[in-house]
Amino acid sequence: MSIGWQLTHSSVIGNEFIDGSTEIFKSGKWAFLTREVIQNSLDALREDETKLIVKMELNDIRTDRIPDRENIIKHLSGTLSISSLPERCKGFTENAKKMLENDVIRVLKISDYNTKGITGSEKKNGDPDSAWNALVYDEGNSQKNSENATGSFGTGKNAPFALSGLNTVFYATKDQYGINAFQGVAKLFTSYIDNKKLDRKIYYAKKTEDGSLRPLNKDESNELLDPFFNRNEIGSDVIIVGVDFDKQQTKKEIIQSVVENFFVLVAENKLEVDVFDEVIKKETLVNIINKYCETPIEYTNSNIKYGFVKQYLGVYTGEYERRVFEEDVVGAGKLKLMIAKGSDLNGKWVAMFRTKGMKIFDNNIRTAQQNYSALFFPGDDEVDRFLRKIENPTHDFFDPEIRIANAYEKEQAIQRYKKIKQWIKKKIEEYTEIIVNENDYLEGMEEYIQLDDNETEESAAAIPEVEIVNYETKLKKTMPQIQDKSKGGIEFTTKFTPDDGVSKTKHKFEGEGTDEPGTDKKGLVKDYHNSFKFKPRTVINDNKIKLAFALDEYDNITTNIEILSVGEDDSVTEEIPRIVEAIDLVTGEDLEIKNNAVVNIPVASTNLIEIQFERKFESRYKINVYQVRGDEDED
Repeated sequence: MSIGWQLTHSSVIGNEFIDGSTEIFKSGKWAFLTREVIQNSLDALREDETKLIVKMELNDIRTDRIPDRENIIKHLSGTLSISSLPERCKGFTENAKKMLENDVIRVLKISDYNTKGITGSEKKNGDPDSAWNALVYDEGNSQKNSENATGSFGTGKNAPFALSGLNTVFYATKDQYGINAFQGVAKLFTSYIDNKKLDRKIYYAKKTEDGSLRPLNKDESNELLDPFFNRNEIGSDVIIVGVDFDKQQTKKEIIQSVVENFFVLVAENKLEVDVFDEVIKKETLVNIINKYCETPIEYTNSNIKYGFVKQYLGVYTGEYERRVFEEDVVGAGKLKLMIAKGSDLNGKWVAMFRTKGMKIFDNNIRTAQQNYSALFFPGDDEVDRFLRKIENPTHDFFDPEIRIANAYEKEQAIQRYKKIKQWIKKKIEEYTEIIVNENDYLEGMEEYIQLDDNETEESAAAIPEVEIVNYETKLKKTMPQIQDKSKGGIEFTTKFTPDDGVSKTKHKFEGEGTDEPGTDKKGLVKDYHNSFKFKPRTVINDNKIKLAFALDEYDNITTNIEILSVGEDDSVTEEIPRIVEAIDLVTGEDLEIKNNAVVNIPVASTNLIEIQFERKFESRYKINVYQVRGDEDED
């Protein structure tokens, strides 16, 4: 029997120089780590406990305290002995070896309390009913005790390895039955020692006479290990070796991840997390948000949107006036939605939760007519089990397409999830609908559009971040803007759009904003609206413009909008950023974009439109509302 890093011979054909199991966690790794370790601990919470406690501590320890570090160095040296080693593998291995040869190494220790610990360590290697074996040895096996457990793929356990400069993690536990266990896992690369190939994945363990591997028990741990690695209370430790980071930035990222993903549990006093001596709990939650979450972090490879947690928390606790919808939806199941709306909220986001209290991702229902914050929850365990089945491996999206293999079951899941999304969308759109009264004033829009042309300077100044754009007749040649269309028996432009998209007609602009055609009677003519119940009112936010207007008289059923850049000398150009999206906020429909104008807009008693540009709109601008006709329409 031997105890240490077990360097075993490999029978795998070919060499392995990358660890794909950790790659998905490399970007945004602190956020992923936080989500994974907390959700795993939540799944292990003891039945007689209501609150999970997690402690994260950072320690610089002497490298000679790392168990059997000599054999890890030996394995790394065996990798470096391979000629023509891929540069990425070579760099990692050289750096890992250097870390272990230094005097001091940085270690991150994550401990949980009030949990069952990791059970099944006493069972034989390979036993499928052992949570310990599933964690240490298996790939793609989470071995959860409940169908509603948050971790369901068994891939989240790879997140700690993405943090380690050695790809090395130790596990220590004292389970609810009083059984202690300790074991290490290193996910390295192909290595050759004495011309014999070794397994890339090695274990710090006890090797028995029959060749199987077992974790160290309590007596063996106390005798051979530094006290730092021993677990004396019921629960478990995850010890990540060779972490390298800026402590304050990492602390901020971890805290933001705790707050953004688990604020519901913290607010319910069901979760407390100590991050480098900063304690996140019910009593400190608001202060923590104010201190660490004012500048949100965004991870490009994640579907989690940071920055709205304060609003979400306000909705959940009832700080904002809110509605709670709970319905048993045919084909979807029992669903629950909490929502608040209004001008004091930023953005249009719904946080998608599962029953355990971890946010899965943030969904943007952009067709809402007002800003809102909402929280979605499964209404019962059956819906929660369904959503668990369609979670992606990183637990930040629901995706039946990649989760379910059987074609029939996949189609059923797709349709069910579609109904869930449709219910959420419908409730948000109905709740945020802007009501137009008999005077065509927009309820809820007073905050950012001027409804009275006779407003005083004082009242106008009180409108936050508002730019009022007055109508002006265009003073230069125009471009045709719409496709041929006929609706409701009203004939629109036909066959007048030149191949190059530019009208050859010379234009002059006179009268009531109408383009007069040239003598050749060819090309398109723009009729600019001058008569409004209220002229275009806008609010601009970085790369988005929200626009409201109401025509006084109109015969056609569609109209068009162009936005023009205005120079310091009031000259007009068409040099504006490219329009990438336009939405009719009354109907929720996408609008057509052509030649960088928004066209074929259904005319309503009041039009409310959001236009998004590819980049920030920084110049002065004006807006024209117009219709297009052909010269031959003139009598």
